[in-house]
Amino acid sequence: MSYIGIIVGSVFASNALLTYGLGSVPAKNDARDREATWRLAAALALVCVNAIASTFLWAVHSLLLFPLGLESLDILFFVLIAVPVLKFISRSASDSNGGLLSRVGARADDLIVGSLVFGIALIVARSGFSLPEALAASVASGLGYWLAFAILESIRERLDLSDLPRPIKGEPAMLISAGLVALAFMGVDAVFIQGLAG
Repeated sequence: MSYIGIIVGSVFASNALLTYGLGSVPAKNDARDREATWRLAAALALVCVNAIASTFLWAVHSLLLFPLGLESLDILFFVLIAVPVLKFISRSASDSNGGLLSRVGARADDLIVGSLVFGIALIVARSGFSLPEALAASVASGLGYWLAFAILESIRERLDLSDLPRPIKGEPAMLISAGLVALAFMGVDAVFIQGLAG
């Protein structure tokens, strides 16, 4: 599959939030944070952490575990090796004096232990991609997560302002909306992407 197909597939057809349900709790908790620089820091942190984690897990999976026939140990290796390395990098960035870099580091520290980064890294490592393809897929997955998050946040704001019947107001309306957005994203399936991008 071409890089365009991998990117479009990772953003839409294999969206981490809408297809796999990864990162749904942070998405709900962060929805009340309206500061633009914090959102930018969170998006940058997610993309950076995804790229590092997916590259690391791909290397361990493809270069170490697969030749030895120990692919099932990739979760253990990620937890014992990648998480401490990523924590060190994020804490180093958060201790810096820069405003945005410090926020990116602080947000990355929160993301590392979540299911989102681990899930994306695991999906990418087990997909059979080469290293550049795995890197493209992990970055696109992070961007796809934030695209879905931004769409759902926009819908949530509009639902708060709309006049809905009491039984459907709030969480039920948001759940229905999330399902419809997920159906729209999944409409961009692998067959369509392969026909489009080769």
